[in-house]
Amino acid sequence: MRILIIGAGDTGRHLARMLSGKGNEVIVVDKDKEKCKLVAEEADVYAINKDATDLSLYEEVDLRKLDVMVATTDKDEVNLFVALIAREHGVPRIIVRVKDEKVARLLERVGIERAICVPYVIAGLIQSFIEGKYSLINISPIFSGTYGLVSITLAENDTSIGKTLDDLRLPLASKVIAVFDGERFLDPEEVRELRPGYEVIALVRNDIVEEFIRAFR
Repeated sequence: MRILIIGAGDTGRHLARMLSGKGNEVIVVDKDKEKCKLVAEEADVYAINKDATDLSLYEEVDLRKLDVMVATTDKDEVNLFVALIAREHGVPRIIVRVKDEKVARLLERVGIERAICVPYVIAGLIQSFIEGKYSLINISPIFSGTYGLVSITLAENDTSIGKTLDDLRLPLASKVIAVFDGERFLDPEEVRELRPGYEVIALVRNDIVEEFIRAFR
């Protein structure tokens, strides 16, 4: 597949690595030159240093030849703009990451295949923890397949206690999405040290789940 990813932040970069590793032709766009350089070093992708709101970008990548467009920036308004441009050019599959559930509903009403509202996904996980049962979280097919959501509650004797996430040797095919400290969700970058009782939530390739867990134990 020919896939365009808008945004080379943590989500976009890891997704680019996963998809390119499966033999897909991946194009990544970001207005930050350093992020473009980093994603090009980590994955076999074509990185374009350009603002996603620059209309000339879409002539350069030729949207008519795309199979999938994924918008992963941290700005809902940019992702909305990109999604509508892709729809107007007939991109078959459009998947967008958003923070606001209202924006997610708007996108799906105008014909976007899937708007992934991150807080909604996390809320579904917490509900499953509270109810003490397994819950299938609604993730877009492009993110699923050989990957699943994993949750780990840290104990006092775990070797990861007192360390940062960067200190741990986590498998390459894994991505910590959030850490719940008992009161609120923290972005991985906000976690200064891991503490007992913290709930670590991650997207992990199915065949390395045990390896991922061992990194914390």
